[in-house]
Amino acid sequence: MQKQKTMFKESQATGTEDVLTSYTSAVNTTQKGAFLLAVLNGRLSEGINFSDHLGRCVMVIGLPYANPNTAEQKARIAYIEEKAVAAGQAAKEAAREFADNNCMRSVNQAIGRAVRHKGDWSAILLFDARYAQKRIQDKLPGWIRASLGSGSVGKGFRDVENGLKAFYARKKAEET
Repeated sequence: MQKQKTMFKESQATGTEDVLTSYTSAVNTTQKGAFLLAVLNGRLSEGINFSDHLGRCVMVIGLPYANPNTAEQKARIAYIEEKAVAAGQAAKEAAREFADNNCMRSVNQAIGRAVRHKGDWSAILLFDARYAQKRIQDKLPGWIRASLGSGSVGKGFRDVENGLKAFYARKKAEET
């Protein structure tokens, strides 16, 4: 990857502004663009816009479920389960729904950092077999669900690469 694009990454040691300024400069001044690695729920995935040429591809690797073993998360789950039982619902299903919603809110926010207006676009790659599950797909925005199609799950590297080349070729043709 480093041979193809300049790479930047979010880290605790490097300030967000420094990484963002360097990344933006590389995208704006080089033909090859840049690659930015960030953490879901991290500083670069919330509150910063990567519209237009600053975010032409978003790759989400995994699902960012909260750690269920923290005291805070245990308290939240206990509260959700208690409320579900009081309402005559299944406690475990309510807890799972809460965890899924929390997780997918983070995924959707990260995706939304790159697609900021009607004419904006970005390739969205979701790397985790769990994205094939209906309950997870149902929590994605409609425009992403509509683009999934039945043949998009379980693709190999070459299939993804060819699909991305075709996607970018279409977008380039639309811009001219």
